[in-house]
Amino acid sequence: MFTITALREMWTNAWPVISLLVVCSVFSFAIILERWFTLSRWAFDREALMADLRRPLAERRRDQAIAHCMALKRPISKILSVLIDPPAVYRAGGRDALDRLSDRLIRGENAKMLRYVTFLGTIGSVAPFIGLFGTVVGIIHAFKAIAENAGGGPSVVANGIAEALITTALGLFVAIPAVVAYNVFARKVERITDDMELCAEEVVDLTPAA
Repeated sequence: MFTITALREMWTNAWPVISLLVVCSVFSFAIILERWFTLSRWAFDREALMADLRRPLAERRRDQAIAHCMALKRPISKILSVLIDPPAVYRAGGRDALDRLSDRLIRGENAKMLRYVTFLGTIGSVAPFIGLFGTVVGIIHAFKAIAENAGGGPSVVANGIAEALITTALGLFVAIPAVVAYNVFARKVERITDDMELCAEEVVDLTPAA
């Protein structure tokens, strides 16, 4: 069992690494929560949306189609509304101009969705190495204690070994959720972007006849 003195000594030796990992953990979980709720606002049912839009577009009722889009209250609503009733310069440019407009609008939304997600990937990649650095430092402290207290028994190296194990575990504790969240969010962004592109393509196909 560690005494208060032993814990204080371990904190004195390991506080830079532990503090850095705690900060990374706080940032990581804050980003995870923020992106979870934010990406939920971007997600939409592509089939249901297009089912509502096909008929008014086929009947050239653009106002009704735009009203359906805006009722969804998602970023895709603004994209499709612009494509249904594009600025005159794009309308005059034909299909190529509308495709460029669609691509520009979707890329803008994609950049917003990926905001902060790269930080999760960075934290997930770096945290284990920070923990490994703490492990090395803890082992160094253990060997130093052996050198200073020859024949002192296992208790001499306990602090150094505990320091090494704690920083290793903390590094993994920070990295694993960050990596999992990064992969989940990256896939979610990819799926939403695909749905946006498919909707935009179909709307552009239907708009000239609308």
